[in-house]
Amino acid sequence: MVPIRTCVGCRSQTEQDSAVRFVLDGDQVVLDAERKRPGRGAWLHRSRQCFETALKRRSFNRAFRKPVDTAQLAFEDFERLTTAKKAGWKEMNTR
Repeated sequence: MVPIRTCVGCRSQTEQDSAVRFVLDGDQVVLDAERKRPGRGAWLHRSRQCFETALKRRSFNRAFRKPVDTAQLAFEDFERLTTAKKAGWKEMNTR
């Protein structure tokens, strides 16, 4: 059973496998492509529309429950990193 997450952009629920996770590094929002960084996460679909909506509505501030810096976020970087992750190695199931 795959965990369900809510996209901070469109507010719809989706499976965790079809969303990417963002975390805080100080006060800056950064992509957690490996999904292993500690702390509270904000989930987002891999679409430009959800990305721009989240920035416009300041959804990351609400998700992290404080003012955060999103100035360094660009969809092109986000898209490049998530595409590279999908095209890379598959995770092994060791259990």
